[in-house]
Amino acid sequence: MVSLSLVQVGIFAFLACLCAAIYAGLRNQSSLAWLAAALFCGAIGMLIVGQAGGSLSEWATITIAVPAAYLCVGQSVRIILGQRSQYRALIGTVLALTAVALLMAFADVPFLYQTLPFQLACALAVSESVIRLVRAPQRHVVDICLIVALSGLAAVFLVRIPLFLILFEPGSHYAVVKASPFQRVSLVISGILTPLTAFLLMVKVIGGVIATYRMRSERDGLTGLLNRQSFDLAVARDRRAGGFVIMCDIDHFKQVNDRYGHAVGDDVLRAFASLLETTGHSAGRMGGEEFALLVPVRNAAEAASVAEMIRQRFHAGSPPGIAPDHRLSASFGVARYWSGADPKTVFVRADAALYRAKEAGRNRVVVAEDRDVPGVDRLRAA
Repeated sequence: MVSLSLVQVGIFAFLACLCAAIYAGLRNQSSLAWLAAALFCGAIGMLIVGQAGGSLSEWATITIAVPAAYLCVGQSVRIILGQRSQYRALIGTVLALTAVALLMAFADVPFLYQTLPFQLACALAVSESVIRLVRAPQRHVVDICLIVALSGLAAVFLVRIPLFLILFEPGSHYAVVKASPFQRVSLVISGILTPLTAFLLMVKVIGGVIATYRMRSERDGLTGLLNRQSFDLAVARDRRAGGFVIMCDIDHFKQVNDRYGHAVGDDVLRAFASLLETTGHSAGRMGGEEFALLVPVRNAAEAASVAEMIRQRFHAGSPPGIAPDHRLSASFGVARYWSGADPKTVFVRADAALYRAKEAGRNRVVVAEDRDVPGVDRLRAA
């Protein structure tokens, strides 16, 4: 019969190869490389734990491989969460405890005492990932499952420290500890929780990649607002309730780029996008310096007041890199969208109002009349 340890080694090796293959395909997901390294180290450690007879070389390999595996998991979690800080004190303590365990092994200290710094090193290595996940600003279901699984692993290592001293004689050899019911149960628990942790990390990485690609397909890369296609879809979805579309255009934006450079121009675009986001409504970048805002209000006066608020704040603000005496401005065109309306028609009407605002001297809001004549927009200044 195939032993449980060999099954666990096979699972570890398979997940490690899978992580390596996905990493080769995605390339920039270094978290998967760390996870693959962790699984390879875990597979080696599990293989030796299951088959070892207690030799010095075997124990030394386990002492190095297992804490290294969990430290690699910590690096994977750090990258997944986008955290830059390294827990150097914690990592240094893990390495120091590992070194102490190795020195005790080579000094022929009784096995039971050798394993104590090793268990503590493993618990601390696992705790790095738990701390990072707990400190993350947002936690989803996968994160909570990871915290539970990793906390379970840390608990296994910590519980072994007092129970080893209680259950076994000081001179007990590795074979005695390995054959005990307690050690068998703890190995089964860690053998289940470790691949579960790896699987959850893979789910989190792949889910993050999918979310990133989805965001890139729906969002403007510079401002983070909806792109033109996504904004069109937003209008099409919300037209049943009715509301207003506000088209916005930064006045004389080419002069900003010519005078200050494109880097400052990008800052101006981002500053204007931030003003649109403060409204809490769907906002999109239509292209260049043109933006749009979807406002689900009932009357033109409310929509115009939203546009006027943005106009005033933008005109009063001073984005980075812009001379203090240089006041930027923007023009706005407002048009109603109604149940069953064609989004293209709404955009045409809002564009026409925006054009009228620019003709009238810019830095103002113009609202399209609701009394529509086919092919003609009657406009009035707000």
